[in-house]
Amino acid sequence: NDDFIRTTEKRHVAVVQKILQDVFDSGDIYEDEYEGLYSISEERFITEKEAESGDFRDIKKIKEKNYFFKMSQYQQPLVDHINKNPKFIQPEHRKNEVLGFLKKPLGDLCISRPKSRLNWGIELPFDSNYVTYVWFDALINYITAVGYNVDEDGFNKYWPANYHLIGKDILTTHSVYWPTMLMSAKIPLPLGIFAHGWWLSGESKMSKSLGNVVDPLGLIEEYGVDPVRYYLMREMVLGQDANFTMESFIKRYNSDLANDFGNLLSRVSNLLKKFFDGKIPRDEDDSPEGIVIKENGIKVVSDVWNHIESMRVSEAIETTLQYIRSVNKYMETMAPWK
Repeated sequence: NDDFIRTTEKRHVAVVQKILQDVFDSGDIYEDEYEGLYSISEERFITEKEAESGDFRDIKKIKEKNYFFKMSQYQQPLVDHINKNPKFIQPEHRKNEVLGFLKKPLGDLCISRPKSRLNWGIELPFDSNYVTYVWFDALINYITAVGYNVDEDGFNKYWPANYHLIGKDILTTHSVYWPTMLMSAKIPLPLGIFAHGWWLSGESKMSKSLGNVVDPLGLIEEYGVDPVRYYLMREMVLGQDANFTMESFIKRYNSDLANDFGNLLSRVSNLLKKFFDGKIPRDEDDSPEGIVIKENGIKVVSDVWNHIESMRVSEAIETTLQYIRSVNKYMETMAPWK
């Protein structure tokens, strides 16, 4: 389901307010006083550690009333769910990271800002003096986009999602905040959350200040979208960081696509055109070599599917390439063009 959604859209506002009201009515949202360091430029509260980092400007101490979500109430149910569903968070080391985080007492989540200080946001349905902030807004767009509370059939078709594919830097948000919100609202949790790594450039995180950011649109314009997609899937082991270099991109392009796949495609299409009027013949090669190629072709489909289902996309591609190379070798041995 492909839906570009803005969190300012009316359909999203309606869904956020419904869930806020449902969670409030269940007793999982309460009002309390909060005191902390606030970054005016970032428009959010920050920790003492963040303040000491020097990355935030215009910091001031604020004490004010806000609304809180009883996230702590769902700490143990979330731990139980993770333990009962070992594939809920992947890869394994990310699951262990979350379970480690959940060993410490989980605090409640501040989910509001007073309109007197923040004049944008979705108004709380139970208090018009406040707007909701971040968590009960942005995360809910996942279910807004698939028709929650509007299109029951559409929602049931797409939810619960098989996977949330997310960056490792937003793991806590998606594997702690989001599931506890869904539990409170009595909405099914996604079946899986998979945290991918970062693309590095020259073994460093891409950064404008370092001048090592790779422009994907420039790559696509020069080489085409499919080679870029291929490289990104082939080079990254999902769950780990991957390093981009133009040298490795060109090597993959020439070796895998042009030489291995391109060579086989050229050979087969030319033979079909020359000997079979461009049509695939029904006759099969019953030689020992031909039978092996056929059997391996059937097996490779199953192997690739298993890899993909387990989010091992790069392994699925390597399995396919191994088969392509074996067919190329078979063609060279049999030399059907002679």
